[in-house]
Amino acid sequence: MKTLLVGFGPYAGDKENPAEKIVRSFSSKDVKPLVLDASYAKVRKLDEVIAKEKPDFVITLNLSPFRKEPAIEEYAYNEMNSVQPDIEGQIMLGEKIVESGPKSLNCPLDIPSIQQYLASRGNAIAISIDPGRFVCNEASYLARLSGVPSLSLHVPLEKDFPIAEEVEIIEGLIEYFEASR
Repeated sequence: MKTLLVGFGPYAGDKENPAEKIVRSFSSKDVKPLVLDASYAKVRKLDEVIAKEKPDFVITLNLSPFRKEPAIEEYAYNEMNSVQPDIEGQIMLGEKIVESGPKSLNCPLDIPSIQQYLASRGNAIAISIDPGRFVCNEASYLARLSGVPSLSLHVPLEKDFPIAEEVEIIEGLIEYFEASR
């Protein structure tokens, strides 16, 4: 089983992105780490990577500086819209990710079961229904549109939640995926 683990580099004034740190802590034949720039244009690279790597699962990790605990995103929306620019200075104001794509895509995995499994391992995780409309939502939408089972996880700043616990959550997600195959 192969998992594509996607995170983003720094943006929005944060010198470090915990999603990047988490992704870079994984490297094995079963986990392909990928760090993307926080750029609307560069997130499009995800389509190519999924086609080339042919993963069994995709996990996208995204920074949410306002959260105090990690949260699985139930939906991804076919919209790019933010008040802050990406790292290339691009601001999107309601543009679609895929012109003829569905308005939203549900997570194709059983989120309550995942939440229970992680809790049984001692890892609490929240569920969110709104990932925002920044590049992380774009990555989640593209991953789900690919047809590969995918999950999007927003992570808080490192000062609010230890990286080691977030790595444990990712390890638990990968175990869950392997057991559910």
